[in-house]
Amino acid sequence: MNTKRVSLDGSHRRRLYLFRHGAVDYVDDEGNVVPDPDLVHLNERGQAQALAMRGLFHDVAVDKVVCSGLRRTMQTAKSVLGERRYELEVVPALHEIRALQGSVNAEIDLLSDVAYSHWRAVDEGSRFMGGERYSDFYARISDAMDKLLLDPDWQNLAVFAHGGTNAAVIGWATGMGLQAFGIVDQATCCLNIIDFDVHADQGHVVRKTLRAMNITADDPVMRDRHAGDMEALASRIIELSSR
Repeated sequence: MNTKRVSLDGSHRRRLYLFRHGAVDYVDDEGNVVPDPDLVHLNERGQAQALAMRGLFHDVAVDKVVCSGLRRTMQTAKSVLGERRYELEVVPALHEIRALQGSVNAEIDLLSDVAYSHWRAVDEGSRFMGGERYSDFYARISDAMDKLLLDPDWQNLAVFAHGGTNAAVIGWATGMGLQAFGIVDQATCCLNIIDFDVHADQGHVVRKTLRAMNITADDPVMRDRHAGDMEALASRIIELSSR
């Protein structure tokens, strides 16, 4: 385990490195959403992003590595960590928020239900594209993070997850709650850094601090990112379906 950091008041300072997976293709060239998004893998751009992040992260030591278990997070973790020897632990509770299967190809509003669906997360009973309730998803992720914090065997933890998962984690850490889904942008293969100060004797979290958010190695100033992924997805469906 890495040397423990101690805050000014004597609390143990632990650090979370929270990654999103690299770029994937959720839509084919005909504008159809892939039948099972759980099976998508990193595309060429996603592989390049992960290699670029490896260069940025190469000398950062971590004690524990966790992913959601979906192929895209496992591929990203293995590429970013390279030859480092870590056991990749799967935490299924960190899976991305679930849409209703086939919902994108159904009769739905591509603006309110896809492009800007995350802004409705605060509405009571609101669901992600007809599937999982945002409130249920947020509770699932919050519970998973609480359990990871109970594990004393890490000082620096790397988590490889998803855009929605990361927004929920940031909402949990900052107190934004469900508002984070619309406010927080997560580019593919980005990195967030969150510190947790833990009471040295009692073990509870004294404070949480967001040190950095949405760091990317391939486009650090977001020169080429002008829309969130759900907006880009809706735009691509509209473009391809109009051909």
